[in-house]
Amino acid sequence: MDPSMLRKVFGSFATGVTVVTAVGPDGRPVGVTVNSLTSVSLDPPLLLWCLANKSASLGAFTLGSAFAVHVLAAEQATVARHFARSGTDKFAGQAGPQDSASPPEVPGALVRLSCRVVRLDPGGDHTIILGELVSAELRPGAPLVFHASRFGRFALDEDPAAGSQDPWT
Repeated sequence: MDPSMLRKVFGSFATGVTVVTAVGPDGRPVGVTVNSLTSVSLDPPLLLWCLANKSASLGAFTLGSAFAVHVLAAEQATVARHFARSGTDKFAGQAGPQDSASPPEVPGALVRLSCRVVRLDPGGDHTIILGELVSAELRPGAPLVFHASRFGRFALDEDPAAGSQDPWT
C-alpha cells in the first residue's frame, strides 16, 4: 500500500494526544508525543502504545521499567509539538531534578497514568509497549485531539440526551 495513502487513512481516525515520559538508562528524562494509546484490560489494568524503532527514547522502555502517560488538555498543542521533536533535550530549562528515578511530570495534563512495562513486542517499524497501570490522577478539562495531521478540540454531541448514558457500563 502507498505510504502516503496509508498515512491519510490512519489520519482519518481522530485520537487523543498524550506525552509518555520515562527515565533513560543514562538517568536522563525522555518524553515522546504519542497518539497510539489504547486501553487493553480493566483487570488487570493494562494499556498499550507504540514507539518507532528508530526513536532515541526506545532504550528507556525495558521490561519492568516505569513510565508515565499524560493525556494532554485542549490548550496543550504546543506541548505536543515540543515532545514530538526528535534529537533535543526536551526537559532543558525545566525546574526540578532531572536525574530522578521517577518519570517526569507534564504540568497541566488532564490525566497522569503511572505504569510499568510488562511486555514489548515487535510491530513492523514500531515496538508495541504493553504497560500495567500502577496509579492514576485525573483533573477536569477538555482533551487535545489529533485528526488529519492537525490538533483540535473535541466537540460534545449537541443532543444532551445522547450522552446521558455511559456506553462503557
